[in-house]
Amino acid sequence: MSESFQTSPSFILLALLTGLLYFANGLRARSRVQKRIEATKADVLSISLGLVACLGHGFLLKTRLLQGDAISLGLIPMLSVTAFAMSLVIALNHIRRPMNHIAQLVFPIAGLTLLIQTVYPGQGPMRVDVAPALTLHIILSILAYSLLALGALQALYLTWQDQRMRKKQSGASLFLPIQTLDTLLFESIWTGLIALTLAIGTGFLFMDSHSVPGLIHHTILTALAWLVFVVLLWGRYRLGWRGSLAAGWTLLGFAFLALGYFGSKFVVEVLLS
Repeated sequence: MSESFQTSPSFILLALLTGLLYFANGLRARSRVQKRIEATKADVLSISLGLVACLGHGFLLKTRLLQGDAISLGLIPMLSVTAFAMSLVIALNHIRRPMNHIAQLVFPIAGLTLLIQTVYPGQGPMRVDVAPALTLHIILSILAYSLLALGALQALYLTWQDQRMRKKQSGASLFLPIQTLDTLLFESIWTGLIALTLAIGTGFLFMDSHSVPGLIHHTILTALAWLVFVVLLWGRYRLGWRGSLAAGWTLLGFAFLALGYFGSKFVVEVLLS
């Protein structure tokens, strides 16, 4: 796509409409959570809104990220890609099991991230030599970050609800049972860890330069995050970790992961630029 299209009214209008779809779906999810509606079958409207919003978001991302033979790997584009992937996972998962308790946060965040990218593209570094191994590494990394970010949000929600139930606060009835929340949490962790393991493996295939800014810090923090999630799964199946304890380990692992990738990019592109 030409740069003229990226600044055209059509591009901006599509971004606004996509953002509105995200916000509308977030409000629908919020309403269902407040009414304690735990759907026993797929919510066709939520699925449709989510998939159409993701379709528009994906098209806009393709337009922004791909610049001829180069691809943008900047902070804002990668934040937008991660939000897109999280939204797509939730929209598809709605077919099997509604995740409105997470969707009420993720969809508005995706809409906000998209609008920020539209106003401030923040292309960051451009990479031309996108080898197949690098492409696979990027896809696996985005998938890992998205799944583990969903796990972190579910950990926060689980901790909050657990504390409310322990304090016996009024109106503390659960949208989903603790056992279901716990199952969803570890589904995200299992799949996210598999993707992260593959991403780390493919990362070594194309690591042709150790002088890339932030690479050492990124590698160390990512390895720490991987180790935390491995220990968490070991504790889950050997010691029966669950609830607030499992949520705490999840948040610790994701904190390392976020610092390793987005923290490094923030330092390089914002503080050192």
